[in-house]
Amino acid sequence: MKFGPRNNGSAVLLPGLDRVLAIGGENGGLATATTEILDLGAGAPSWRYSASMAFPRKNFNAVLLPDGNVLAVGGNQQGTYDAPLTAAEMFDAATETWTTMASHVAPRAYHSTAVLLPDGRVLSAGQTFGTQQTTAEIYSPPYLFRGARPVIGTAPSNVSYLDTFSVETPDADRVSRVALIRPDSVTHGVNFDQRYVLLPFIPAGGALSIDAPTATEAPPGWYMLFLVDSDGVPSVASWIHVS
Repeated sequence: MKFGPRNNGSAVLLPGLDRVLAIGGENGGLATATTEILDLGAGAPSWRYSASMAFPRKNFNAVLLPDGNVLAVGGNQQGTYDAPLTAAEMFDAATETWTTMASHVAPRAYHSTAVLLPDGRVLSAGQTFGTQQTTAEIYSPPYLFRGARPVIGTAPSNVSYLDTFSVETPDADRVSRVALIRPDSVTHGVNFDQRYVLLPFIPAGGALSIDAPTATEAPPGWYMLFLVDSDGVPSVASWIHVS
């Protein structure tokens, strides 16, 4: 990487499954606000710097959201817990820019966690130091304030690779993307199971006809199925098992 090892930073496989975003961390004890992207679709993949965050940040968590953006939550700038950061930052995966978002209350640094909930909110909790280490907070991203959500009527609980399946919805005409998001498993600032898989679809009356992914795109297991409209507003997810 351009910056170096990025100890105590984070990394996310972005939607499209061909770009890896490396965020923050430290090299020699100093936190950095820099980020880098590896484009695996390039002929000769190599790291390049992307836009920097507003704050140098380490010991934080990065969460993929239903609209395809990434939320950086918590972290600190010195040592393991010192100089905690409360302001979250949002990475726009399309424009590769960062925006400073609302702040949480408790410090969330080393051994904290942050995960996407099926209703599109983010749960941020813990750390291994301080009086608030057993507390949790819930963040509502801006897309929850942009109007009515798409609604999933019925959806299958299981789909097979490369099959076509149907999801009933009264909002078929305004859905702009269908995404599978793997449930989170976070440790030490990295969400190793995190994955965002876009699915091709066709509106079909009061339903969507959706193409299931390949095994390369989506390892077998449970996913949250989100319908997202053109304003980035997500449905409440349905759980679906892919195999």
